[in-house]
Amino acid sequence: MKIINGFDQKQVLFNNKFDMLNNKVGQDTSSVKENKSFGETLKNCINDVNEKQIDADASTNAFVKGDDVNIDEVMIKGEEASLALQFLVKTRDNLVESYKELIKMQL
Repeated sequence: MKIINGFDQKQVLFNNKFDMLNNKVGQDTSSVKENKSFGETLKNCINDVNEKQIDADASTNAFVKGDDVNIDEVMIKGEEASLALQFLVKTRDNLVESYKELIKMQL
């Protein structure tokens, strides 16, 4: 499967991550299951994106200062943070659009 768009690639990674989490919960029945709410899951995703942004900024600053940092690493971290932010913004837009559709529904 060839993924052309960077956003599509990030979405596949996101879906794979949740599939792995669902499989772990389904396989491990002896331990206490941790049920996360949608809000907690969203908060964790936002924190992950924030950490990636901070890591990318730290790499860029270290490179500018002249520390022993490879330019490839700086570019990869920057693009990873950018894609994560794009995915988060797209997710937010879809959530807002869905919320507006729910409000328009008549009961």
